[in-house]
Amino acid sequence: MNSNYQAKIDGLKEDARHIRRNIWRALHGAGGGHMGGSSSAADILAALYFHHLNLRPKEPDWQDRDRFVLSKGHANAALGATLARAGFIDDSVLDQFYVYQSNFGMHPDIKMAGVEMSTGGLGHGLSVGLGMALGARMQGKDFRTCVMVGDGELQEGSNWEGAMAAAHLGLSNLTVILDYNKIQQSGTVTQMMGLEPAADKWAAFGWAVREIDGHDMSAVVEALDALPYAEAAPSLIIAHTIKGKGVSFAEDSFLWHNNMVTDEVYAKALAELGEPG
Repeated sequence: MNSNYQAKIDGLKEDARHIRRNIWRALHGAGGGHMGGSSSAADILAALYFHHLNLRPKEPDWQDRDRFVLSKGHANAALGATLARAGFIDDSVLDQFYVYQSNFGMHPDIKMAGVEMSTGGLGHGLSVGLGMALGARMQGKDFRTCVMVGDGELQEGSNWEGAMAAAHLGLSNLTVILDYNKIQQSGTVTQMMGLEPAADKWAAFGWAVREIDGHDMSAVVEALDALPYAEAAPSLIIAHTIKGKGVSFAEDSFLWHNNMVTDEVYAKALAELGEPG
């Protein structure tokens, strides 16, 4: 493997670890929050913000920027940690998570630099994202739009309306990333309302689909670098992930979809995530 490429992958892995540490830091300050789906998304967010997306952190409203919509808005702790590391917001903002009148709330708020859409009510991000992608085409712009959705979120019918419309419009500048950690608030996705065969369903709607291990940084980078997967169709990346990734006691458990973070819990989490790099 090329040494420069390996150095890039190693750097992105460190970005992801840093994001996970700051997820727990933010939640500890607030007393709790959504650590499960935030942690499962960290590797993907690292690859998006520090490798794939064309952004200017000091010019967050730059018209030609790529757009990212966190449709699974309960993972905002991860987005805030990413925006801080990328330089959109000051690191001190992470200590204002879920504080009264803070722009860094439990869900994304467009009042915070780098946030493209206020989300939280699930099922809306894809439709807004396809509007952004369509707007780019209508304006002759070449910016790309990426939307991250959750697996439990796909039980919302509005996602499938958006999927149908995006394919009908042939929006090859639109990518959806499914953070497929297979656990939602009250149990497994299979128990609540199964999605399988997920890839076949999206393909049947007219999307070009690729499945990856969402914690294999090389696989994530390669999937992003290969976009778009078709000339006249939107792309879907199904990223198989682990709820609560990085902290063993929180992994693969719906109890850690959203939980309290005491001093003891925080210390245990940081011990597993290692010292900051």
